[in-house]
Amino acid sequence: MNYFLGILAGLVWGAAVAGLNGLVTKRCVEKNTSQAMTVANIVKVASYILAFAVVFLIRNILPFSYEAVIIGTVLALSMLQIVISYRIAGGK
Repeated sequence: MNYFLGILAGLVWGAAVAGLNGLVTKRCVEKNTSQAMTVANIVKVASYILAFAVVFLIRNILPFSYEAVIIGTVLALSMLQIVISYRIAGGK
Protein backbone atom coordinates (compact mmCIF):
# COMPACT_ATOMS: atom_id res chain seq x y z
CA MET A 1 0.00 0.00 0.00
CA ASN A 2 2.93 2.28 0.74
CA TYR A 3 4.21 1.97 -2.83
CA PHE A 4 0.75 2.39 -4.34
CA LEU A 5 0.18 5.68 -2.51
CA GLY A 6 3.65 6.87 -3.49
CA ILE A 7 3.06 6.12 -7.16
CA LEU A 8 -0.36 7.79 -6.97
CA ALA A 9 1.15 10.93 -5.41
CA GLY A 10 3.85 10.94 -8.09
CA LEU A 11 1.26 10.59 -10.83
CA VAL A 12 -0.66 13.58 -9.51
CA TRP A 13 2.50 15.68 -9.15
CA GLY A 14 3.78 14.68 -12.59
CA ALA A 15 0.39 15.39 -14.18
CA ALA A 16 0.37 18.88 -12.70
CA VAL A 17 3.84 19.63 -14.08
CA ALA A 18 2.99 18.11 -17.48
CA GLY A 19 -0.19 20.19 -17.63
CA LEU A 20 1.77 23.35 -16.95
CA ASN A 21 4.25 22.37 -19.67
CA GLY A 22 1.37 21.76 -22.06
CA LEU A 23 -0.07 25.22 -21.47
CA VAL A 24 3.29 26.90 -22.03
CA THR A 25 3.99 24.82 -25.14
CA LYS A 26 0.55 25.55 -26.60
CA ARG A 27 0.99 29.29 -26.18
CA CYS A 28 4.46 29.17 -27.70
CA VAL A 29 3.27 27.11 -30.68
CA GLU A 30 0.54 29.68 -31.29
CA LYS A 31 3.21 32.40 -31.58
CA ASN A 32 5.01 30.26 -34.18
CA THR A 33 8.48 31.77 -33.78
CA SER A 34 11.78 30.08 -33.11
CA GLN A 35 12.31 32.24 -30.02
CA ALA A 36 8.96 31.11 -28.58
CA MET A 37 9.83 27.46 -29.18
CA THR A 38 13.21 27.95 -27.51
CA VAL A 39 11.43 29.41 -24.49
CA ALA A 40 9.01 26.44 -24.46
CA ASN A 41 11.89 23.95 -24.45
CA ILE A 42 13.76 25.84 -21.71
CA VAL A 43 10.62 25.98 -19.56
CA LYS A 44 10.02 22.26 -20.13
CA VAL A 45 13.53 21.27 -19.04
CA ALA A 46 13.49 23.67 -16.09
CA SER A 47 10.12 22.38 -14.89
CA TYR A 48 11.34 18.76 -15.10
CA ILE A 49 14.38 19.64 -13.03
CA LEU A 50 12.22 21.53 -10.54
CA ALA A 51 9.68 18.69 -10.31
CA PHE A 52 12.35 16.13 -9.44
CA ALA A 53 14.16 18.56 -7.14
CA VAL A 54 10.97 19.12 -5.14
CA VAL A 55 10.46 15.38 -4.72
CA PHE A 56 14.09 14.96 -3.73
CA LEU A 57 13.98 17.80 -1.19
CA ILE A 58 10.81 16.56 0.52
CA ARG A 59 11.82 12.89 0.53
CA ASN A 60 12.37 12.88 4.30
CA ILE A 61 8.88 14.17 5.10
CA LEU A 62 6.98 11.99 2.63
CA PRO A 63 4.76 9.46 4.41
CA PHE A 64 5.37 6.90 1.67
CA SER A 65 8.17 5.53 -0.47
CA TYR A 66 10.36 8.16 -2.11
CA GLU A 67 11.26 5.79 -4.96
CA ALA A 68 7.60 5.20 -5.71
CA VAL A 69 6.95 8.95 -5.95
CA ILE A 70 9.84 9.33 -8.41
CA ILE A 71 8.48 6.44 -10.51
CA GLY A 72 4.99 7.95 -10.54
CA THR A 73 6.35 11.36 -11.48
CA VAL A 74 8.37 9.93 -14.36
CA LEU A 75 5.38 7.95 -15.63
CA ALA A 76 3.03 10.92 -15.56
CA LEU A 77 5.52 13.32 -17.13
CA SER A 78 6.45 11.02 -19.96
CA MET A 79 2.95 9.76 -20.78
CA LEU A 80 1.14 13.06 -20.50
CA GLN A 81 3.78 14.98 -22.43
CA ILE A 82 3.27 12.61 -25.35
CA VAL A 83 -0.52 13.00 -25.17
CA ILE A 84 -0.35 16.78 -24.86
CA SER A 85 2.12 17.10 -27.74
CA TYR A 86 -0.07 14.89 -29.91
CA ARG A 87 -3.13 17.00 -29.16
CA ILE A 88 -1.30 20.25 -29.88
CA ALA A 89 0.02 18.89 -33.19
CA GLY A 90 -3.35 17.38 -34.13
CA GLY A 91 -5.14 20.67 -33.69
CA LYS A 92 -3.46 22.27 -36.69
